[in-house]
Amino acid sequence: MSRNPQQTRQRLLEAAFEQMHAHGFQGMRVDEVLRRADLQKGAFYHHFRSKTELGYAVLEEQIRPLLESIWVAPLQQMQNPLRELPEMLATLAERIPPPMREHGCPLNNLAQEMAAQDAGFQERIALIFDNWIQAMANIIEQSQEKGFVRTDVSANEVARFVVASLEGCLSLFKAERSPLQWQACQSQLTVYLQGLAVH
Repeated sequence: MSRNPQQTRQRLLEAAFEQMHAHGFQGMRVDEVLRRADLQKGAFYHHFRSKTELGYAVLEEQIRPLLESIWVAPLQQMQNPLRELPEMLATLAERIPPPMREHGCPLNNLAQEMAAQDAGFQERIALIFDNWIQAMANIIEQSQEKGFVRTDVSANEVARFVVASLEGCLSLFKAERSPLQWQACQSQLTVYLQGLAVH
């Protein structure tokens, strides 16, 4: 085992994330994670009591920061989401890592695979989605206060719809491998957002 426990743990998490993203949690094999991390089983059991505990750590320490960097952080910098969100979507392919273009959203993948199977996964997945939705709702509310967004719409409902639409679009893009799918998502979400504007 490495003399640097934190570095060892990080190698395990990165290798596990790679395998979970490509094959799902249930398809991830601890032996393969160890092989890719160039570690022995003792290193695994020093840091995690089970494969499930490793999966939770990947969700909280790998997937959550990735999704926050792609979605939440840019939202927090926006002044007018009706203009800036479509611009962000137009550059999304450049900002997401290549494995995400191939395997889809890791959070959405886990939600479909594990949310109904394991309460621990369900709670953690829901919390990450809730944080993303809340960040979206916050910027919508701020835009209502600034006079950009109509006040007769619910910021929370708008946020939930936009996040659900984005995740659905990413799933279809993953299945079809067609840029037309993402173009349709961008154009129609832009139309929807324009409909929220104060005229």
